[in-house]
Amino acid sequence: MPKPMADAAAVELLRLVPLFSEVPAVELQKVASRSQTFWKKKAVRLFEEGSLADCCLVLTSGRAKVVLNGTGGSEIILGLVEPFAVIGEIALLDRSTRSAGLVTVEKSHFIRISADSFLELRNNRAFEDRLVANVTATLRRATEQLRAIYTYDSLDRVAWCLARLAGQRGAPVGGEIVLSPRPPHHELAEMTGCSRETVSRILLRLRRMKWVNWDKQTLRLQASAIRRYASDISIAY
Repeated sequence: MPKPMADAAAVELLRLVPLFSEVPAVELQKVASRSQTFWKKKAVRLFEEGSLADCCLVLTSGRAKVVLNGTGGSEIILGLVEPFAVIGEIALLDRSTRSAGLVTVEKSHFIRISADSFLELRNNRAFEDRLVANVTATLRRATEQLRAIYTYDSLDRVAWCLARLAGQRGAPVGGEIVLSPRPPHHELAEMTGCSRETVSRILLRLRRMKWVNWDKQTLRLQASAIRRYASDISIAY
């Protein structure tokens, strides 16, 4: 169950969130005093597509995925959420329903911020500017994903998806980008609109091309090979 969090600890965590980085300390302390914190196990749904939005969440530990429901119980992953990201804020802007669901990928820790607390922050111009930039970036990523799914062939879709993950959480090592933990095939399939079998086949093909390699824990990408798929992604080459 959610529980109040010590203000100092909450402020320290919220300060690590880019969206809150320029919020004055007094305002951030006010948000922290009203926030709640909780843990969720792996594969738990925090909210459903179409549900009412009464808060946004800050992920502080673990990973989660933003999903759309497909036919026959399938899902499409719109994005993987890493620590210190805000989730669910878009529905608060027009008091609408959730446009997607949120599911934990591993055990995760969240801070819950009420709709009223979040909307009060919009009176701060620096926060509002960052919020607009954040929403714009989210829309651009969604557009890029649609373009990849509907205009790329399956090999390009998987390569694009790996490049996106590299930009989000990859660690540059020499001429490679290392993803750890190694992304599961089913996640790559759900992000690209491919079958799991297709993803497995393409990864083997990419390894023969020397674009990727992997072991049980990590997947390594040749930075020079994926550069063409990462024009809108920040990767240090």
